Amino acid sequence: MIRSSVMAIDAAVAGSGASSGTAPAPPDARPDAGRRAVRALLAVLVWALAVSPALLGWQQCGFARMLHRPCPGCGMTRAVQLLLLGDWRASLHMHPLAVPMLFAGGAFALSTVWTTYARGAPMIHESRFGRVAIGVLAVTYVASMVLWVLRWAGYFGGPVAVY
Repeated sequence: MIRSSVMAIDAAVAGSGASSGTAPAPPDARPDAGRRAVRALLAVLVWALAVSPALLGWQQCGFARMLHRPCPGCGMTRAVQLLLLGDWRASLHMHPLAVPMLFAGGAFALSTVWTTYARGAPMIHESRFGRVAIGVLAVTYVASMVLWVLRWAGYFGGPVAVY
């Protein structure tokens, strides 16, 4: 009885697709290359909009504003800005993990764009590159937490000044 109901539903779905002139798409069908390219370009645009406040100095740390204490990532934005200006020594002094975080974040963003183009959606956990990017980003975040604790203990020049 259940099987006949499922078969009737399948027939109705197939019939509704045939009557409208289009067959229902299989669940694993990817969009064509043009649509995937547009989606990938939209992902690039989203990433550009997401990082622009930090690169332009407009981003404020909510943790530091509310608690008046540096967060684990405090100094990271300023360190990346210094790095982009070519002052790598000041960047390393501000936050030693700026370069690894920049590469990890870049790999994460790139994997999002690539997976969107390759598969039609930003399901980065489905690709090897995406899983590696997530793993590297997680390790970098953990290292940032360890560095934060060490700075509070007086290592690496102590905590970063909160602006």
